[in-house]
Amino acid sequence: MTIKLTYWSIRGLGEPIRHLLRYQNEEWEDNALPPTRESYREYVLQRDQDDLPFGNLPFLQDGDKKISQSITIMRYLGRKFGLSPDDPEELVLCEIVEQEIYDLRNRLTAACYDPYKGMGPFPGSEVGVFDHEYLRGSFLRRATERVAKFDKILTKTFLLGDSPVYVDFLLFEYLDQIRDFLPEAFEGFTNVQGYLGRFKELPNLKTWFESEEYKRGNYINAPHAVWNGKD
Repeated sequence: MTIKLTYWSIRGLGEPIRHLLRYQNEEWEDNALPPTRESYREYVLQRDQDDLPFGNLPFLQDGDKKISQSITIMRYLGRKFGLSPDDPEELVLCEIVEQEIYDLRNRLTAACYDPYKGMGPFPGSEVGVFDHEYLRGSFLRRATERVAKFDKILTKTFLLGDSPVYVDFLLFEYLDQIRDFLPEAFEGFTNVQGYLGRFKELPNLKTWFESEEYKRGNYINAPHAVWNGKD
C-alpha cells in the first residue's frame, strides 16, 4: 500500500519526510493541506480518530500503521528503508544531531510566530508583546554558535560517511530553512556549505531541486507567520 503523508502545504516539519521519500523513489502520496479553515476541519476529523491517539501534523500512514510526531516518523522510515545505522555509537551521534537541529528549528519557530496573535476562533492576548527583531538577534547568536559546531563534525560526504542516513534529511532541511532566515550565521563555514550542496546532488533529489515546482518556492512557515520564508 502507498505511504501517505499528511501535513500542511508548507515546508515546516514535513519537508524532511518528503525529502526522504523522494530519495527512496517509492510510491507515496503527499496529502498537503492548504493552511485554511476548511483544511483545519479536515485535519481535526483525522486527528481525532481512535487509531491515532496522539493525532498531530505531520502524520504518516503506512498500510495499517498510523504514526504521528515528525521525529518518530523519520526514525520509522529510517528503519524501514535501511537508513538507520546499526552501530550503537553511530546511532547515538545521529540522535544527538537529530535533537540539536530540532532544537534550532524550534528556535526558528519561536522567532517567527507571534504567540499572542489571535487565530480564527481563538482570541489573542491583550497584554503580550512579540518582539521579532529581538528574537531574531538572539537566535542569530545561538545559530552562529551551533553552525560552527556542525561545521566541525560535517567532514565526510554526509554525517556518517558516503551515504545519507535518516538524520541527514532532517539536518539538510532545517539548516537550509535557518540559512534562508539567517544567512549571516553561515558565512565562512565551508563544511556546512559543502554539505548542503552535496545533499542537493543526491539521486532522485537532484531532479526535485531542479524542478520548476521547487524553484517556484514554498512557505517555510505558515503564511501568517511574521517571517514565512516566501512573502
